[in-house]
Amino acid sequence: RDLSAALDTSFEDGMEKGIEKGKAEGLAEGKIEEQRFIATNLKKQGINIETIAQCTGLSVEEINGL
Repeated sequence: RDLSAALDTSFEDGMEKGIEKGKAEGLAEGKIEEQRFIATNLKKQGINIETIAQCTGLSVEEINGL
């Protein structure tokens, strides 16, 4: 019985950590996508690529690929 309770607790802890990690990764990916969206719009407006890179944190290479 104690082993079963310990396994249940370990499973629940693992699930919570997995969910938290998934949320953090999702938020990070969402932030990157937002920066790409902003960079694309700035690029369409003719803003200098180096300026866009400084403002968004994206690399010049990544911006050129948008």
